[in-house]
Amino acid sequence: MRKLPKRTYNDELYRDEWQWQEGDLTVTRNCQWSGPGCHEGCGVLHYTDKEGRVVRIEGDPKSPVYNGRLCMRCMAVPEAMYNKMRVTNPLKRAGERGENKWEEITWDEAYAIIEENAKRLSAAYGPKTIAVLQGTGRNTSWQAAAIANVAYQTPNLMFGFLAGDSCYVPRLVGMSSVAGDASIMDCAQMFEDRYDNPRYVVPEICIVWGNNPIISNGDGFMGHWIVDLMRMGTELIVIDPRLTWMAGMAKHWLRVRPGTDGALALAMIDVIIKEDLYDHEFVDCWCYGFDQLKERAAEFPLDVAEHITTIPADLIQAAARDYAKAKPAAVQWGLALDQQKHGLGANHAIQALWAITGNVDVPGGNILVTSGYIQADVRTTFQWDVPEAYARLGNAESKLRAQGMDNSAATEILIKALETGEPYPVKMIHCTSSNTFANMGAEAERVYKAMLNAEFIVVSDLYLTPTAVGTADVFLPVAMSAERKGVRGWWAPIRAINKVSDYANTKSDEEIALDIGRRMNPEAFPWKTLEEMWDDIMNNLQSANFDDGEPFSYDNLQKRTYRYEVFEYKKYEKGLLRADGLPGFNTPTGRLELWCTTLNSCDLEPLPYFEEPSPSPFSTPDYASEYPLILTTGHRSWEFFHSEHRNLRSMREFHPWPLVDIHPDTAVKYGIKEGDWVLIENHRGSAKEICRLNPSMDPGVVSAEHGWWFPEREAALPELYGVFESNINMLTPSTDVGPSGLAAPYSTQMCRISKVEGYVPPEISL
Repeated sequence: MRKLPKRTYNDELYRDEWQWQEGDLTVTRNCQWSGPGCHEGCGVLHYTDKEGRVVRIEGDPKSPVYNGRLCMRCMAVPEAMYNKMRVTNPLKRAGERGENKWEEITWDEAYAIIEENAKRLSAAYGPKTIAVLQGTGRNTSWQAAAIANVAYQTPNLMFGFLAGDSCYVPRLVGMSSVAGDASIMDCAQMFEDRYDNPRYVVPEICIVWGNNPIISNGDGFMGHWIVDLMRMGTELIVIDPRLTWMAGMAKHWLRVRPGTDGALALAMIDVIIKEDLYDHEFVDCWCYGFDQLKERAAEFPLDVAEHITTIPADLIQAAARDYAKAKPAAVQWGLALDQQKHGLGANHAIQALWAITGNVDVPGGNILVTSGYIQADVRTTFQWDVPEAYARLGNAESKLRAQGMDNSAATEILIKALETGEPYPVKMIHCTSSNTFANMGAEAERVYKAMLNAEFIVVSDLYLTPTAVGTADVFLPVAMSAERKGVRGWWAPIRAINKVSDYANTKSDEEIALDIGRRMNPEAFPWKTLEEMWDDIMNNLQSANFDDGEPFSYDNLQKRTYRYEVFEYKKYEKGLLRADGLPGFNTPTGRLELWCTTLNSCDLEPLPYFEEPSPSPFSTPDYASEYPLILTTGHRSWEFFHSEHRNLRSMREFHPWPLVDIHPDTAVKYGIKEGDWVLIENHRGSAKEICRLNPSMDPGVVSAEHGWWFPEREAALPELYGVFESNINMLTPSTDVGPSGLAAPYSTQMCRISKVEGYVPPEISL
C-alpha cells in the first residue's frame, strides 16, 4: 500500500497561530459548524474586515481533519450570512398565522412572551404538554435538550417530525444494543498524524453502503477520506440504487432494490459462513449467537437474495468473498439503512457482517467510539432531572424508548397528540433549527395542519422559513457559526469554534438556552454569562483521555484549534469498554451480540432479519398495479444541505429546480423527456420535479429530491413559498415506523409519474 505524500505549505501564507493579520483582513483559524451547513465542522480560515464582516472563507490546509478541502456550501457562507432574508431582531406575530405579518420586539420582550406562555400552559396541563423540536444533529443538539429537559422540564424532545427518528438514530441504537458502543469506519481520523500514524493500516476493501459520502459527508465522516484511501490502494464495493461517482470507480457496484439491504447482508453472511471465510478466533472469543445467525443467514441463499434484491447472484457472491478475504476491510454506511421500515434488522445484519470477518476495532476496520462527548458531556453539567420522563411520547408504544435506549420522543405519537389530544394534548411547540414540513416531516401538509393545533409556537432559525411563516407566534433570529463561540466534538478531534463576527441582534443557540433556562428554571442555570457556562462545560470534559499534560480549557483549545484524545484499538481486549474494567464489550453478555439480548428484552427480533417493504411489487401487487414505480427519496446534492441554501443565488444558479432521476426507457414509456416537469404521485399526494434521465437507474425505480421550497415565491398563504408544490414528503407516511419505533420507509414508497403539461414556474429572483 502506498502512502500519500506529506503535505507542504507556504508558511508565510499559512501560519501556525490561531489568528493573524493579512493586510487589512484578520484571519482566524476556525471550525465552520452550522448553521447553515452540514455535519462536518470543517477546518476553515475566516477572513474578516475592519467592521468584523466575514468577507471570505477558505479551507485550512493545516487542518489534520480536512487538509484544506472545502465544498461549495462553505464557500457560500458569506452570502448566507448577509442574505437579505436574514432577520435582524426577534419578531412577534402581528396577523394570523401564515399572513407573514410581524412586529419587531426586543429579546427581553420575546423571552417574556415565551416565559408567560410556557409557565401558563405547564401549570394548566403539565410540562409534558410542551414539545421541543430540533433539526438534524449539529450545533443545536445539547442546546435543544437543555431548553426541553432542563428549562421547560418536558420529556418531549424530538426531531422535527422525522418519522421513526430515521436519521442515524436507528444505527446508533442498533450499534449500542449489539456492541455496546458506536462504530465508525477507520480512516485514521482518530490520529493527529493521520495516515502517517504507524499503527494505522489502510483497508484493502471498503463497502460504501447506502450513502454517497463525497456529497453527503454525513455524521462527522468526510467522503474525501475514502478517496485518500483509494489513492493508497483501497478497492470499493458500492451498494446503491444509483450509479454514484464512487460506484463508477468500484470493483463491484451492487444496484440494490430500495429497502432490501437486510436480505443482501444476510446473503453475504451466508456465503462467508458456508465457504468458511469467517474469522473463527473472533467469533469464538468475542461473539454471542453465531449458531443462530448461521441459521438465519441460511434462509437467504444466493438465488433467494437475487430474487429479492435484483442483484445477480454471482455479483453478491463475489462481493462477499472479496470483503471476507480482505484484511482489513471496512464499511461506511448511511441514511438509506435508517429510512426503511425494518432498518434495524438491516443494520444488525451489517454489524454481523463486520463482526464475523473480524473487522471490529482493528486498524482499518470499523472502530468503536464513545459518544460524541460535547453532546453527551454537556448534559452532565446540568441538573438533568425530568420529572415526567415516564410520560415521554412513545414510551408506551416502545420498550426500547421506555428503557432509555432512545431518549427522544416519538414524532408519530406527537402528530396524533396534536390531532386528537391523545394520549395527552400538546399545547406548545418550540422549534429550533428545523424546517419541519419543508424537509423532514413525512405527510408534509398533515404535519403543517397538526402544528396549527398547538396554542403557542416558538421558532428559532436563521431565516423566516415556511415553518416559521406558517406556524410561529414568536421568531428568534439565530447566530451563524462564525457569530458564536463554542466547541465541536463528533467523533474526533475536539475543535474550537471562534466567534469572529456579529450580525445585528441575533443570538446563538447557547445564549438562547441560557436565557430561557434562567427564566424557567434558574437553579439549573446558575451562570450569569455564556462564558461562565462554557467554562463549566469545559471542566466537565476533563474526563476525556488526553495524555499531553496540558490544561483543558477553552483558551487552550482556541490556541490549538484541535485536540485529540488518546485512541486505542481492540479495546475489548484491554478492559476499556466496560465499567467493571474487564475485557469484553459493553453488553449484557460481554460479547458482540449477533443474537441480541437487549433487543430481545424489548420484545424485538434478536437476530438480523429482512421483511419485504410495504408497499412493494411483491407485498402489495394490487397497489403496485396503480403505482408501479418504486420511489426512493432524499439523495444529496452538492449545493444543498436538506432544505438549506435554497435562498442563495449562487446555489440556485447551479441547481435551480428539484430533480427526479428516471431511466430513459421509463421516461419514453410515460412520454417524458429530459427537462420536463414530472408529476410524481401516490394515494397520499403529489410533487412536481424536473426529469433528469439517468441510465444507471433500474427502470422500475425513480429517485426524487427532498427539502424543496422556493424563497423567491410569496411567503404568505396560500403560497407559503410553494412549500407543498415540489415536496416529496407529500408522498411519504408519517406514522408507519419500524417495530422498535425507529426507522421509517422514506426510501421505499411507490408512485406513478406523468408529464406536467404547460407548467411554467415563477422566475427565480433572489
